Amino acid sequence: AANFFPPAISLDISQGHDLSFIHAQQKINNIIDDDIGRKRTAATRGHVVSADSVQAYRGVDIGANKPTSQEMERTPHHLVNVVDPPTDPSKAASYNAADWMRDARYVIRELTSFDGDVGDDDDEERAEGDGNDDALMRRETIEKALSQSLGVSDSDEKTIHTTKPTILPVVVGGTMMYLQWLVHGRPDAIRPTEEAVERAADKINEFRREAEDTTAIMASKSSSDSLGKSTEKDETIITDEDDESDVAAWKAASTYVSSLGPVFTQRVDKLPGRDWYRLRRLLEVAYTIASKNKPTSQPSSAGANNNSEHEILQNLTEKQVYTGIRSGSLPDLGYDVRCFFLCPDERMTHFHTVDHRCEQMLMRGLLRETASLHASGGLPEESQVTRAIGYRQALEYLKRKDAKRNDHGALMGFMDVFSAATRQYGKKQMQWFRRDAEFAFIPVQMECEKGKRVGGAAKMIADMCKLSAVDFEAELSSSATNNVDGSEESGGGGLPLSARTKLDNERQGKKMKFFLSKRVSLIDGSDDFLTVLAEADECTKQVQGLGEEF
Repeated sequence: AANFFPPAISLDISQGHDLSFIHAQQKINNIIDDDIGRKRTAATRGHVVSADSVQAYRGVDIGANKPTSQEMERTPHHLVNVVDPPTDPSKAASYNAADWMRDARYVIRELTSFDGDVGDDDDEERAEGDGNDDALMRRETIEKALSQSLGVSDSDEKTIHTTKPTILPVVVGGTMMYLQWLVHGRPDAIRPTEEAVERAADKINEFRREAEDTTAIMASKSSSDSLGKSTEKDETIITDEDDESDVAAWKAASTYVSSLGPVFTQRVDKLPGRDWYRLRRLLEVAYTIASKNKPTSQPSSAGANNNSEHEILQNLTEKQVYTGIRSGSLPDLGYDVRCFFLCPDERMTHFHTVDHRCEQMLMRGLLRETASLHASGGLPEESQVTRAIGYRQALEYLKRKDAKRNDHGALMGFMDVFSAATRQYGKKQMQWFRRDAEFAFIPVQMECEKGKRVGGAAKMIADMCKLSAVDFEAELSSSATNNVDGSEESGGGGLPLSARTKLDNERQGKKMKFFLSKRVSLIDGSDDFLTVLAEADECTKQVQGLGEEF
């Protein structure tokens, strides 16, 4: 019995919403409702551990689509509202994947361990957190939430392991790196120096500013309204080029990072889409390695310094940068981990749900919340919240040049960009998890009545959780070894459920270029649209500090 640990389940629902048992990446669709959440958590004594990089921040609610206080009271949620949005630009990236992994492992250990038998965080991770005031404050918040959810008083906290019931941790979210680290382990990438972090951020921002300036010049030469043109394009067809300046900046920045050396070329080629975070991390690693391996003698000129750095990076081997060895995953700690990706069986319907979800966020006050965060200094450049889908587009809209009142076109353009970015993220999640052999794909029937849709997905998860660890691994291995490349020759009829779902999901991608977006609630001229427009004008005035003449 001392060696038994309840399974820890990592789940993603391709950005599901309003869930208790499974509360996933917040922006897209309502797949599993509160009733199923209560039913499943009651049956398993489950607690939700959020794997959402935005839900961790206090005061960031609508854009993160956090569970309500009532939902969290019914089903305990952890790692929600544990840090304040950074107001100091130098600490914009203060809560990262390493912090979350350390916190998630701690919560899971507290929920599952008996007399502290589960392996503790390694010495390096403990050293990172213990000397950091922010980490200590965050740990206190997490411990308080744990005690409340388990019904343990302050005087009883030392006996928590021997008195609490068996708890099933359900790790839920759409932040792909968080889930990857927890399931596969933390990579052994070199820790960057502060100088390298600052230098990399400056370099990335330089590429972005140059691209924005170039795009603005090109737009000014056009006789048509660029915002109206992009609106029409985004409304009809989904393309990867939903932001011309971002595409141009990425091309220039990724080319630069690739030029640093063969090792970096290989890494850039493997990046999924325009992943700015990882590109910046590559630069941080490159600059750190170069600074640590520079000759001790001072170069005679700046050119000599650059040549020395160039030579160091060009001659690096893969093992000098990244060995590929990961450590500290839940399986490493002895947990039986079951990973699921809840996959919509009809991507067209799913994307329509995405658009409607974005409309609902605006009707609930996303622009008002963004303006409030901006006023409090909670949206410094490059922070996790500022870069998050929804807040990024909202802030760009509120800061738009030549803003004017009652601008229907500007609001509609913003809505198109917001919806397109959210759909693109959903597409990116599908691509990411199709490549991860540890995740079983569970089909969610989008066209079915809600109760049937929810019940069917929940039953499939429950059935797969009942399998022994050996049988579950066999199911995943069978899926991974079959032909799931989307080729027309592979019918998929004899494949396991997960493999069939992956194959169908990938094949549907070819038809998505014909997707037509349409409004459900915020139709131009409707009462709901005019209400949001009036709020948008007030928020624009607040963010830009405009006078009464606006």
